[in-house]
Amino acid sequence: IINKREGKRMSNSKYALAMYDVRGKQEYIFKTNKLKEIVGGSCIIRDCFKEYLFPSAEEYMRRKAKKEGIPLSDDAVCGIYNYNDSENEPEYISEINKGKEFSQKAFERMMQDEKCAARYAGEVVYEGGGNFFVLYKDKETCIEINKIFTRKLLKELYTLKVLCTYIELENGLVNFIEDRKKLYEKHRISEAEESVICPVNTLPFVQVDEVTSLPLTKYNENTRKKVSTEAEAKLAKHLDVYNEKYGEKDLDKLVTRKGEESLLAVVYIDGNNMGAKVQNVLGRETSYDQCVKKLRETSEFIQKNYVEDRIKDIDQMLEEKAKKGKKKAGKRLVVFAGDEINLICNARDAYDIAKTYLKGLHQVSWKDSTEPCSACAGIAIFHSHAPYAQAYKIAEECCESGKTRMKKLEKAREKEGKSKEVCYIDVHYCQKGIGMSLDDIREKEVGGLISKPWLLDMEDEKNTTSKMPEDITIMEIEKVVEALQMIESRTNVKDLAVAAKLSEGAFNLEMRRIYAHQSDEDIKRRMKEIFVQEDREEFGQKYKKYRKMIYDIVIVYDLWFRKEEGEEKYGNNSK
Repeated sequence: IINKREGKRMSNSKYALAMYDVRGKQEYIFKTNKLKEIVGGSCIIRDCFKEYLFPSAEEYMRRKAKKEGIPLSDDAVCGIYNYNDSENEPEYISEINKGKEFSQKAFERMMQDEKCAARYAGEVVYEGGGNFFVLYKDKETCIEINKIFTRKLLKELYTLKVLCTYIELENGLVNFIEDRKKLYEKHRISEAEESVICPVNTLPFVQVDEVTSLPLTKYNENTRKKVSTEAEAKLAKHLDVYNEKYGEKDLDKLVTRKGEESLLAVVYIDGNNMGAKVQNVLGRETSYDQCVKKLRETSEFIQKNYVEDRIKDIDQMLEEKAKKGKKKAGKRLVVFAGDEINLICNARDAYDIAKTYLKGLHQVSWKDSTEPCSACAGIAIFHSHAPYAQAYKIAEECCESGKTRMKKLEKAREKEGKSKEVCYIDVHYCQKGIGMSLDDIREKEVGGLISKPWLLDMEDEKNTTSKMPEDITIMEIEKVVEALQMIESRTNVKDLAVAAKLSEGAFNLEMRRIYAHQSDEDIKRRMKEIFVQEDREEFGQKYKKYRKMIYDIVIVYDLWFRKEEGEEKYGNNSK
């Protein structure tokens, strides 16, 4: 730190490494069922540091410079140097750093040089894994900037909680791994001790929001209604950020036929084991220069391959479907950052979107590795008038269902020395009981008659010996779909689901009846493998499996698998 009056660096100053963590992200974003507020809340969290922390740092540096009598022009103060902002790059950084690189020498020179130290409070280390790391010039600077930052959040956003944990670097920039470990340990303590009290008090005569119970403090010109401070901030953010990349603004335009089939789907996709993967990127490196560089590059890699490129794949697939003119094809992005994508689409497109995303991702090798990237997808099909936040919750639970299975398979494959990176798709058709957990709904509706989640494992589609005994692969699902598509009567397909839910005996009888009533011998020959088993032991085992599969397939048969008029009667593959 430069003390202007003494003209030298204070001998007792130590750098401070700080980590910021936005608390209760999902609760903040999905507190409401209004989509504009949900998108706005997501973007507020995404831009929280750029719009509130950086201005707080600038404000503090201006105050400090004025107090110490250091003349600075209006555009001279940058506060916290962000490596993604090349326009405000300090001269010593530009001399040494290139792109995502970090230089310990450059940072130390910046903090020691009188001109730079008066302008910069520190530097962004990296952003990733839901956390934001900043290297400050000292503890005092970190604390004072956070005081301003907290006041800004409370005044403008009111309910957003951001937890900042910092440690002083006693020995300077020596060992990044050890410093981050100490920071995480202190952060866990801070998490346990943080206050859970919400800063809201209302009197009996105060109007409150009927969903959040927050006091109505603003009048929103667009909605022409009174809203809370939180809702006003979210609506204003949505108005500021919404553009074409988010997709269709009017959800009614996504449904196939309004009033007849108003079905939409929430597709929630999240990367697998991202924390462990990011940790492994560092290897045995300990220096700040190499660790920070690798983390910055990894953060950029994740954003590109898990979000940007996959959205392009989805858009291309939807464009091809739209050209056929048979179905509505579109999407509405809600959350897309890091390794997570959450979008709304026509229910008929949800399966294709999830498969397109996962297949494209699985073709990408993880950074500095031969292992493919992987993720799990959860799909919740719902009626357009249903509460979106509840449908999102179901989609997230479907994704977690896939991740739970993925972790079991990962352990088994590790012993076999095979690739652990696999993708799962789980889906739930929200018909009733949407307010309960996914497990409770499924137990109540079908009593555990579930074949999902489905394994999408491109590496072992032909050799599935390394899957879990209970796993059903997408390849198996589509093989059964092909057999169902050969049935002449759609009613027979639907009756299979009724029989499957009734009992195993009823299902076996219905399978044989449908097979016996087929008039085309070629079709019967191709159906035989699925519908009829000669060996009684094998028959019993396979029918238990097919009973679950066919029940789950028939639920979404009309949306995803049924042949359209004009398409061939049967083929090699349904997709």
